[in-house]
Amino acid sequence: MNTDVLTFFELNYAPGRVCLVGSHDPLYELIRIAQSGLTIDGKPSKYNHAFLMSERRGSEQKIFILESDIHFSAKEFQIINGPQESLLEKWCLDSLDYACVLGMDLAAGEQRKVIEQAVDLTYDVRRRYPIAELFGTLWAIITKTMGKKNVFDDQYAIQCATMVRLCYQAINKDPLQGEIDDITNTSPERLAQSTRWTFRKEWKRM
Repeated sequence: MNTDVLTFFELNYAPGRVCLVGSHDPLYELIRIAQSGLTIDGKPSKYNHAFLMSERRGSEQKIFILESDIHFSAKEFQIINGPQESLLEKWCLDSLDYACVLGMDLAAGEQRKVIEQAVDLTYDVRRRYPIAELFGTLWAIITKTMGKKNVFDDQYAIQCATMVRLCYQAINKDPLQGEIDDITNTSPERLAQSTRWTFRKEWKRM
């Protein structure tokens, strides 16, 4: 586990804040490369995944997160596909190159509503992580049609960055408000570019 990035997240923790991570593992690096058409310099995005900080729990006050992902556990003979609750430590990988925490000036009630929306999505058993929609978003990037609905849109499929955006829409603070991006084509890179965040801290592998 990358204890440096865990400490970074803990120092910048607040319920409802958004975390972005970027790993150089081959699969995640492909997602970063796929977002090259959205970056200002045309280089691969720093980030491949987005999630929300939730509560601290237990005697050790560990941070839980809410996210949309596909999680495989050979040890537990388990596959979780779609919105789920995880420990923050899941994304404190030794392969991380970048991490970022983003936030807005939210009242306590707004923080609760963001988390409540994320929990509602997490326990909606119809929801799943959309592999096809990843390719749909790549096509939208290539064809510059981010404002159109994802060509592989499924009403019950939800990408990681889409989940973040839906939760902030619940408090009428969509981080991409005013942008053309259809919610089905939301990406970690576009969340990173938003100027609506009032809190931003970044971590980079030294």
